[in-house]
Amino acid sequence: MLNEHDQDVLLRCRRLGHEVTFGYCRQETGGKPCRLILDCWWEQFDVRAFLHAHLSAEEMAQVARAGASRPPAKVVSLFDLIQQAKDRLKDKP
Repeated sequence: MLNEHDQDVLLRCRRLGHEVTFGYCRQETGGKPCRLILDCWWEQFDVRAFLHAHLSAEEMAQVARAGASRPPAKVVSLFDLIQQAKDRLKDKP
């Protein structure tokens, strides 16, 4: 079942600095798993096998690539967030 671990709690998220549920991590990036999901949850349960059972081969490959790649620079992330906010304001009537 896809949501069987969604209420499991990780005491400290490395990205956010507070506790989070697996359900949050599983859908953190626009409905896709957080790039650190394999690193953070491996001690709680076999997260790789769980994701492999519920994701397509391409989605699983994306999770593996995201975990292996460096995060975007903070400035790039900030510019991206600012652009997203501008786009949302343009779309409002």
